Amino acid sequence: MKASGFVLILALIAVVGIGGFAWYRFESEPPGLTAPEAELVIGRAGVKVDLHASDAGSGLRSLHVAVAQPGGAEQVLLDESYPGNLLSGGTRSEQSAALQLDPAALGAIKGPATLSISVRDWSWRGGLAGNEARRDLPLRVDLDPPRIEVTTGISGITYVRQGGSGSVAYRVSEATARDGVRVGAIEYRGFPRKGGGANERIALFAVPTDVDAKSPVRVFAEDAAGNSSEAGWSVNVQPYLQPEGKVQLSESFLTQVVPRLAPQTAAGSPDSAFQDVNTRVRAENEKRIRELVAGTAPESLFTGNLRQLANSKVTSRFGEKRIYMVDGRELSRAVHFGYDLASLSAAPVTAAAAGRVLFAGDLGIYGNCVVLDHGLGLASIYGHLSRIDVEPNARVEADQRLGLTGATGLAGGDHLHFATLVGNTYVDPIEWWDAKWVEDHIAPNLNPPSAAN
Repeated sequence: MKASGFVLILALIAVVGIGGFAWYRFESEPPGLTAPEAELVIGRAGVKVDLHASDAGSGLRSLHVAVAQPGGAEQVLLDESYPGNLLSGGTRSEQSAALQLDPAALGAIKGPATLSISVRDWSWRGGLAGNEARRDLPLRVDLDPPRIEVTTGISGITYVRQGGSGSVAYRVSEATARDGVRVGAIEYRGFPRKGGGANERIALFAVPTDVDAKSPVRVFAEDAAGNSSEAGWSVNVQPYLQPEGKVQLSESFLTQVVPRLAPQTAAGSPDSAFQDVNTRVRAENEKRIRELVAGTAPESLFTGNLRQLANSKVTSRFGEKRIYMVDGRELSRAVHFGYDLASLSAAPVTAAAAGRVLFAGDLGIYGNCVVLDHGLGLASIYGHLSRIDVEPNARVEADQRLGLTGATGLAGGDHLHFATLVGNTYVDPIEWWDAKWVEDHIAPNLNPPSAAN
């Protein structure tokens, strides 16, 4: 081979090599960027912005974060450059950063602004400036808490008792991140008021039996920036003395009923098995119920009062502190937050009001159970059924059959366990069964006067 041909081959190899290297260095994949995607609202406590940049190709080159307003100067919050060069690229493939945006640091910001986040790599793209991943987020500083005006339709003082329910209507000055009623430290969600303006709200609330009757009852509101405010109105909480009662259990109940609910502890003594059911299993069931009722509808699904099971007799008291006994010895304790309703064996169980089926199936101590959502945080529970006739997510009307009474779960005989909840709190159903009570305490706040029929 002549020398000129060899040189030509070497030149071709060099051209191909340089071309391949250049093609590699001109890679077009932009860096990865994990950052907020929605508007950032900064309140008095500020807001934390977490960033993560990555580039497995040519490596990270820079991370730049700044705030700018139309016609204003850019305020640089972060400007970092990472090791590397145009020939070999960068040595860093990942980088995280956390920025605390405080209103004091952004004191010059007046009105709408933009938070710009830019990440570049060491690619030769963009005139050797590299590929860019960019995020431009709307930004505003909000230091004003929402204003609250209580507009409850109930005149004078609102009377509510421990273990009971109440309602309140109110108006907020802006859209909120969350709002409702706070009883002591317990919160009850607020919802849009049907027929009202954009910021008119209603909340059902309860005073739990274990909360001090002197605890404050106030409306609260918190906006997207974390600014919060409260407003009170005249509320009189009447104390409720929880009754106590002893429940006598038979040996046959302990040996026949309890093992089905806690088979893993059934091999032990009947006493310990019952204690396990009445504590661990009960707690698991109650946790599941709270998870279910969290999916309440944001509007009322019911009209008027709830209805007691037809031809039934109350055989237990709400909030009863039960002491479970066998052969004169105490086994366990629990609070019974509902009513046991006795009727004929396998009597039809009907919906206390219109609603949606949140649950229909086996629920531990409640046996075959149906949980209905009536909207606005109000729910009802139907336990110990021998048969279930509805499916989850089905809409039901008042008096529609849900199933038949029975003795499933932790039941010693055929009856219906009926309970009502407002939010996460069990409340006395007797109020909701009373049409006059609902008319006086709930109905005036469901709809503004202009929306009444």
